[in-house]
Amino acid sequence: MLTDVENALVSHVTRGDVLDLAGAEVIDEAAMRSWGESRTVRASVLRDIMRGRLAPDPDPHGLRLRGARIDGRLDLENITSTVALKLTDCLLDEGMNARDAHLAFVSLNGCRLEHPDEPALEAARLVAVRLDLQRAVLTARDKTGALIANRAHFGVLDCKGASLRNDSGPALSADGLRVDQTLFLDGEFTAVGAGEIGAISLVGAFLGWLDCTGASLSNDSGPALSADGLRVDQAAFLRTEFTVVGAGDAGAIRLVGAHVGDLDFTGASLRNESGPALGAYNLRVDRNMFLAGGFSAVAAGEVVVNLGNVGVGGSLVFRPARLEHRTNPRSLLRVDGLVYTGLPLRISTREWLRLLREATPEYAAQPYQQFAAAHRAAGHDAEVRRILMAQRRDQIDRRALTGQAERGWARLTGLLLGYGYQPWRALVCLLIALVAAVGLALVLGGQGGLVHPQSAIGCTAVERVGVGLDLGTPLVKTNAGAHCVTTATTPGQILTVAGWALQLLAWAFATLFIAGFTGVVRKT
Repeated sequence: MLTDVENALVSHVTRGDVLDLAGAEVIDEAAMRSWGESRTVRASVLRDIMRGRLAPDPDPHGLRLRGARIDGRLDLENITSTVALKLTDCLLDEGMNARDAHLAFVSLNGCRLEHPDEPALEAARLVAVRLDLQRAVLTARDKTGALIANRAHFGVLDCKGASLRNDSGPALSADGLRVDQTLFLDGEFTAVGAGEIGAISLVGAFLGWLDCTGASLSNDSGPALSADGLRVDQAAFLRTEFTVVGAGDAGAIRLVGAHVGDLDFTGASLRNESGPALGAYNLRVDRNMFLAGGFSAVAAGEVVVNLGNVGVGGSLVFRPARLEHRTNPRSLLRVDGLVYTGLPLRISTREWLRLLREATPEYAAQPYQQFAAAHRAAGHDAEVRRILMAQRRDQIDRRALTGQAERGWARLTGLLLGYGYQPWRALVCLLIALVAAVGLALVLGGQGGLVHPQSAIGCTAVERVGVGLDLGTPLVKTNAGAHCVTTATTPGQILTVAGWALQLLAWAFATLFIAGFTGVVRKT
């Protein structure tokens, strides 16, 4: 037999009216728990209405109830119904089960759902045009989740301003979830979970859009957001005071192998005191990726932000307000394999090179080559040389070259040729050798080191300059040596030995210049 309030609900469903039991009163948790029989509807009655047994000709507006306490767990498992279910500001203190159901529209805005031993809302494989949980509060102590939506399928899932909490497992478990339009986790949405699965798990989910603007996610024993293999066709907005606190080696946020249209972390704050802040290895972004506008990440794991093998089809906008590793400042970024279109935006060449050199855990050639290719495409030849020289220095300093001989040769070519990108340095050295040869010939030749062979008369200044030019240039000869010869005196012997050394240096500098000019020594 139906109670008075249940009879009224059936009548309202038939007429298409809202049964509002709260009116203008303030509804909070204390008020909900104080509601008595006059505000109570049995869960079995709601089930029978959804099945068409109590209201066989429901109005298209469906079941609309506000300010009621639902007695018992609302069980809609395996039900197929065209009746829209709209509960507003209701208390479901034993939660709801809609597993494997096919429903037209489900709205639980402002409702409080809880259960001591089971998920607050079990919606695995639920199919519905829309599931609204705006301002809803879901709490559980279940290892499987407070809200379960694994392999569910919705047109829209709206959790704007909702609060999900589970002290024994995920707050939201939605692996394989499909949302054709938008998953809203914004508007001061909060999720607190526990365990290795993550506070929110979207592993392998498929979404049209993902909006986490201003959300707060936390997990003190695992990831805050675990979304390996996530697919977002349009954009994922993880921005504007989006706050994440996670724990462990998996990372505060995991996007390994995910694929999104645009990825926006503008203004986000990520923290993990025992592992990475962001793990996005193998991520694919079709258009633009934003890590700027106040973005900050603090971590203590292998690396703060892992962008290894990430592909960005459009622009990489990179200007974090804070990147901090608790113990190792060289472990801020992993960018080996990161590719993007054009130049990184909002960061200077100097600062990007500093990050590659000082903030990555080990030397990698690809980030430098990617950066150089972008500048080359923009026609910045001087910047290209600067980048490739910085790459060579990093390769040497971090001992990426095997063997002391190889490192020694690299350092020598760096000093004399700018690693092959500034061959003019060898010409400068050749000029210095030439000046030294002329100077020695003038000074030592004037002290009796050079004389005419027949008369033993000292050579003139012009003749001594000619001898110096012969000593300091490997190919050009003045034939001054045929008229002036070195003597057996000390100045003459010094000049002879110095001449041999200068000849060797001149040939070496000339050879290095040719090697640098032709690119022979530009191997990195």
